[in-house]
Amino acid sequence: MSDVSQVERQLYILSMLSESRRGFTIEEILNNLRKIGVDVSRKTIERDIDYITKNFFVYEEEKNGKTVYLANKYSVQHVAFSISELYSLHFAREVISSYRGLDVGATAAKIIERIIASAPRINKAYLNTLNNLIKVNVSGINLECELNSEYLELLKEAIEESKCVQLEYYSFNNDEMTERVFEPYLLEIYEGCWHVVGHCRLRKNFRDFRVSRIKSLNLTNECFIRPKNFYEKYKKNRFDKLSGEEKVNLRLLFTGQAARFIEEYEYSKADLLKRDVDGLFFERTVAMTPEILKWVLSFGAEVKVLEPATLRDEVMGQIKKMGEMYD
Repeated sequence: MSDVSQVERQLYILSMLSESRRGFTIEEILNNLRKIGVDVSRKTIERDIDYITKNFFVYEEEKNGKTVYLANKYSVQHVAFSISELYSLHFAREVISSYRGLDVGATAAKIIERIIASAPRINKAYLNTLNNLIKVNVSGINLECELNSEYLELLKEAIEESKCVQLEYYSFNNDEMTERVFEPYLLEIYEGCWHVVGHCRLRKNFRDFRVSRIKSLNLTNECFIRPKNFYEKYKKNRFDKLSGEEKVNLRLLFTGQAARFIEEYEYSKADLLKRDVDGLFFERTVAMTPEILKWVLSFGAEVKVLEPATLRDEVMGQIKKMGEMYD
């Protein structure tokens, strides 16, 4: 990230200093910048701090024989917005409000309110009118329950330092508890819940674990190397949020309203969509999971499984059970 401008770098340093109560040494500032791909000299950081001090209150203290730098909180004053920007700001506030149950969501909501508080009164008045004009419906958001914040912080540390974790995990689909060594590559927010994505040593494959289902977690000293572009490759064989081991060629035939629904709303799930007189043919190479069975069953009599045979048999088994229930 060598193309980062001087202003961007100085704003990043100022943000670091203003958010920390203990302060940072020059070396710590350098290390934090290197983590995000910015490699500059100690002399450059010293000049940055001198420049920042001219415009903001930055001060230094001696702690344990080291000089640390701190800064008072800074804020943006009297920001004016265009009409289109106010629409976007309202949209951001509405979307973020759905994530208030997460720590990052609650903090983001406070940031949005601080930005709005800094706007001119006429902008605030216009934003209030938008509450009655625009509603943002964020579907599929679930409230996170029993999230262990200590585990979340450990995972953040493990990801930043590329260290493996030893964890005990409860699998919802298999209804079992397993212990495993895991390489955490990134955190993901899906349907309002924290997930960690990485490589599982037990299954020897990429896995997505919901953080709230982790029952124990310990940071190890063993390091890993994260593969390049792993997430893009992982998503290609992923169906919604679940990922299995066995890759299959999924072929379905949709008819009636289901075919129209797939074309308009869920076309992105397919590698190939093709219409003919029989209906809409759907193809996707995907890792087989229980999620796919539930998804197929949700379309009732307007979908027919062509491949794989195992999924077709599962669907027929479910239909038989339903028939027995009603008989």
